[in-house]
Amino acid sequence: MMFEKLKNIVGSASHKEALLTLGGVALARAQEPLHLLLAGSTGTGKTTGVVELMLGLAQRGDRMIVTDPNGFYLSRFYKPGDVILNPFDKRSPGWSPFAEVRKPYDFDKVARSIVPDGHGADAAWHFYSQVLIAEVMRALMSQGETTTVALIEALTVWPADRLAALVAGTAVAGLFDKDAARALASTRFILSSYLKPYQYLQAGDFSLRKWLEGDGGNLYLTWREDMTSSLAPLIACWVDVLCTATLSLAPDPQRRLWLLLDELASLGKIGALEAALTKGRKHGLCCVAGLQSTAQLDRVYGKESAIVLRSCFRNFCAFAVAKIDPDTSEVFSRALGEQELDRAVKSESRSAQGNSQSVSMQRVRERLVLPSQIAELPDLHAYLALAGHEPTRQVQLRPVVLPAVAHAIYE
Repeated sequence: MMFEKLKNIVGSASHKEALLTLGGVALARAQEPLHLLLAGSTGTGKTTGVVELMLGLAQRGDRMIVTDPNGFYLSRFYKPGDVILNPFDKRSPGWSPFAEVRKPYDFDKVARSIVPDGHGADAAWHFYSQVLIAEVMRALMSQGETTTVALIEALTVWPADRLAALVAGTAVAGLFDKDAARALASTRFILSSYLKPYQYLQAGDFSLRKWLEGDGGNLYLTWREDMTSSLAPLIACWVDVLCTATLSLAPDPQRRLWLLLDELASLGKIGALEAALTKGRKHGLCCVAGLQSTAQLDRVYGKESAIVLRSCFRNFCAFAVAKIDPDTSEVFSRALGEQELDRAVKSESRSAQGNSQSVSMQRVRERLVLPSQIAELPDLHAYLALAGHEPTRQVQLRPVVLPAVAHAIYE
């Protein structure tokens, strides 16, 4: 029933050849791995845009990784064979950071997924936390201990002398010197804040990397809004692992693996995201991300890194922005581009012989869309700028009512 509805909405083209649409405008296949940023205030139409895209993806059979607050997309698009990751959902398989380790260097990659790089005053403590996680995981695995419980206890509960004995002779041993007690305390404080949601994980052998290397089903990373503070670091880790693992896949420009990030800044920093966006094209990665304001991204990534991250999205759809946030409207206006126009300029001169007028043509550059025009957009209206020589255009999105086919969250 669900796929009959998809066929009626999207059309009857061969599912692998069907073009995706946004606001009724078709995206060329070559534009897909150039990524798409849907930006605007809450309630302006970003979710409607994602639903339109997902209808096309479901018909084509493209694989999706969906970060899904409140499980809305899952409840409308779930099908047998899909995987749900949420430690509070009974349908979720068990997972452990050890499930992503295959080679010695994987410990370092997983550690950076658990604790992202910091910036500013916290950068050093984040680095020490990453090194400590990697060395503790190595030591525990060498002892045959690969449970999440053991990892959390060693990093956050064990007395310092016991932990020091575990990592003696490693790169992190200096943290346990007598004159480094303050550094160790700061490092373990950072660890505790990121590892808190890991206590809710069920034991199991599900591997994100194995799922990625498979060829079927979608992956939903769900949470309810009242779970956000508890689960955000864990979900960010999962996305980070997937971003890193995508770059390990054999290059295949015909592959389509979609990463749908409902709110780009809501999960905290995802360290591997920039590399995945810039290098994932040849591996078939296509990202669709939502953003409410530029300040959100600046706060999480730092201003310069946030600009770099935004620049990875060559396709841009700007919805309405709150009038009280003129900075975001200004950035969006500049992103939509400029145009050159010839304007008639009238001049008047006076002399003893009388007044005279002349008209000359002057070439001027103007914004295609003013910040005020973005702020005044009605809901479900947007400006769409696609990569390449496509013109910037105004589009109107039309909501599609889809029946619930699964529980959003099943506790």
